[in-house]
Amino acid sequence: MNARPFKTAYELQDMIVEQARSLHGPWPSGMTMFVFDDAYGWSASISRPVSEDDNFYRARTLDLITKFKAKYDLDTPCL
Repeated sequence: MNARPFKTAYELQDMIVEQARSLHGPWPSGMTMFVFDDAYGWSASISRPVSEDDNFYRARTLDLITKFKAKYDLDTPCL
């Protein structure tokens, strides 16, 4: 069995933003993203775009999130 590496929500968020910046330029001002645990592992949410350029950036970043979900599992704290 080939287990996926674990990353914290902060690590995943930083990796996604860094990759988006390297591919598509600076992160749009006012656009926010957060990574969270869900019933299927993890997911990420990005705020709504305010322009067509932001919409393009958001769509490409959502594609990146899909790729990261296939590569990494969320490291959640055990309570």
